[in-house]
Amino acid sequence: MASRKRSRTRRIAGPVVRTWTWAGQRFAAARRAFVTRVRPWRPAVAADVNGKRGRRLRKAIARVTRSHLRALGVTPPGHLLVVVQRTVVEEERPLAALLQVFEDGAGRRRHVLFLALSVDGHQVSDEEVIATLRQQLQRVVGDELGTLRLSVPLEPARARPAAAVVPIRRSQEPPPFEEDVPPPEAFESYNDGAFAVAAER
Repeated sequence: MASRKRSRTRRIAGPVVRTWTWAGQRFAAARRAFVTRVRPWRPAVAADVNGKRGRRLRKAIARVTRSHLRALGVTPPGHLLVVVQRTVVEEERPLAALLQVFEDGAGRRRHVLFLALSVDGHQVSDEEVIATLRQQLQRVVGDELGTLRLSVPLEPARARPAAAVVPIRRSQEPPPFEEDVPPPEAFESYNDGAFAVAAER
């Protein structure tokens, strides 16, 4: 008799537990969607740049990070800190970027991405910082992206050297004919000689 009651209780409790589980999952999903709308995910950004450039760079980094991860179709990491500083050095090697991942005892990961404003004395522009950020973001979410199956690099086309310009040398033009008739004194030397013989004949 007791076994029948237990079986009957299980038959009734089974659907109730499944219903509560389904409702709990739906509530958790709705809560995540609501929090995402009200307070969308964004990385923490710190930049060693003051003034308008610093504000513009921090906004650009946050915007590009969100849009790039959304375009990749991946879930953003639990915590991401992007640090833009003058130089990034590891073991006395200057780097353009450095990604560090920390994991606590509960398995939660925190990502710290360093971006350099100067590499080997070369000042990096804001556009170059953003380009480096996009490449490093794919390493941040590399586990969720999966295994890289194909990578096809394309080198930039090399510009042909311009042909050397050789100046055209013009041949020296002969002097123009003298239009003035020479004076009679110029012909005195011809009086004795061939002209004289011709006159005698």
